[in-house]
Amino acid sequence: MEAAVNGKADEWRERIEAQRGSGRSVRSWCGEHSLPEHAFYWWRTRLGLSPAAPQRPRRRAEEVRFAEVVVPRSPVIDPIRLNLTGGRELILPASMPIESVVTLIRALETLQ
Repeated sequence: MEAAVNGKADEWRERIEAQRGSGRSVRSWCGEHSLPEHAFYWWRTRLGLSPAAPQRPRRRAEEVRFAEVVVPRSPVIDPIRLNLTGGRELILPASMPIESVVTLIRALETLQ
């Protein structure tokens, strides 16, 4: 089977060189020779004969590595509870900056 693939590769290498030498477009040349245009491009790329940028080597599976990522969960923090006169309770989020809490308490004290 490998010999058949090698034979095909040699055959396509010759076809690609013939197309280059003809000065014709790939579409026109393939149409004249009854060859599928997509096969021409596939073989040209596979053989590394594309005029485009050089092919990068394919990454092998063992080169791929994964890293475990652990995202710590923040502990559940109880909200801030303020007991106000008259049996009322003010519940504030624990994430509220302390400066805001102080400002709020001062504002509440002035209302009394």
